[in-house]
Amino acid sequence: MLGFCLGLIKYVVLVRICFIDFREKIIKDRDLVILLVIGILLDIERNNFEKVYLGWCAFSMPLLILYIVEDYFKKELIGFGDVKLMIVIGGLLKYRDFRQVLFFYQNLYFLSAAIVVLVLVYWRMRGKRGEYVPFAPYIVLNYLLFEKFFM
Repeated sequence: MLGFCLGLIKYVVLVRICFIDFREKIIKDRDLVILLVIGILLDIERNNFEKVYLGWCAFSMPLLILYIVEDYFKKELIGFGDVKLMIVIGGLLKYRDFRQVLFFYQNLYFLSAAIVVLVLVYWRMRGKRGEYVPFAPYIVLNYLLFEKFFM
């Protein structure tokens, strides 16, 4: 019963993150802390905290590198909220092996985000170059797809 309640809260918070990122263009730390605590509580019960810690590190590393590269190009590519969200999502997914991380990024994350962004740029934002495109909904969507079909 505890797992069901925590899972329900997790999905509500994920949807809330998507809507707030669309509206306010920010990911609130309060929501990330709630997800972090839910992930820790679920994994204390299952006693596999090591995989959670490795998930935090492995899944967030590509976005963290991208965030660092932003300084070199002097252009904002992603926000640090997206990196923090990916840290929390990595903990929820747990690290199994490197192929899992690679599959998440290669097949789900970047391909689906690229398709949706191209459609948005073509239809909605013609002539509005440099406009903010929220990235959190793609992270959440791919987490849900990965959790449902590949775990």
